Amino acid sequence: MAQDMTAHGDSPSLTRPQATATLRAYRADWTHFAAWCAQHGVRPIPATAGDVAAYLGSLQGYAPATIRRRLAAIGKMHRFNNQPWKVSDPVIRAALHAALEAATPQVAPRPEILTPAQLRAMVERCDDSARGRRDRCLLVFGFAGALRRSELVGLMVEDVRIVPHGVVLHVRNRAASVRAGADDMPEGEDVTMPQRPDDLLLCPADAFAAWQKVAHRQTGPLFRPISKGDRAGGRALTPFAVTRILQRRAALADLDAGYAARLSAHALRAGHIVDALARGVDVEEVRRHTRHRDPRGMLAYVRASAP
Repeated sequence: MAQDMTAHGDSPSLTRPQATATLRAYRADWTHFAAWCAQHGVRPIPATAGDVAAYLGSLQGYAPATIRRRLAAIGKMHRFNNQPWKVSDPVIRAALHAALEAATPQVAPRPEILTPAQLRAMVERCDDSARGRRDRCLLVFGFAGALRRSELVGLMVEDVRIVPHGVVLHVRNRAASVRAGADDMPEGEDVTMPQRPDDLLLCPADAFAAWQKVAHRQTGPLFRPISKGDRAGGRALTPFAVTRILQRRAALADLDAGYAARLSAHALRAGHIVDALARGVDVEEVRRHTRHRDPRGMLAYVRASAP
């Protein structure tokens, strides 16, 4: 009888942090193969090359990653039970190639993009409470600065500088900071968000000033949780909190419920990029503002901004 990969205490795969999710997937894949074998009256272990090939043939139409993972699960179970396994067998390789040729290509879901009109609708519903002022500032900064959610929650009050022409944010490389250590903090990059005197509702300087009136902080995290008593806490928001705020504000603005539920923090950054490109701003200028290291990262936005 085949042993369960997840039940052996000495399994080397269980000693790695990736074990839980990976082994869960492999176990499901092995269960799928075992069920197929039972249906066709063949033994799953040790499996013959012909049976494995027939099984791979039944997977035509699945995503390539699923097909490869299920074949890997079969191999892992054989090795785990000290059974012979030769993935390079010509019969298996030919069947794998055929299955991959007929596989359904994986298409990444199109991320939701926040438009300036939708941003305005959301900001208009932000009242003068501490929560409303914080959310307005977070939404305006996230859109105008094309900030990633980690950059938003990583902002410190001292990272914000008001200048005559707008607001300058000092965006630190948080991931690099962790690698370098506290004594070797990377310099980070400055992001400039222009003033909007013609539209104070979406003006970064005005949004920041309104939030500071109730935040009462000159140092420390800029965006913090708000208590039920409408008081700002001391710690920084988590990255996931940005998505929750975005979805809540979209719902309050009466945006489509399905759209609101699919929103993520990236919608702010993506919305800025697509809007700028649609208005004719040069791609390189947008890339400098968004801090994309690889120019290829702009291609999807260029396509999304096309009429």
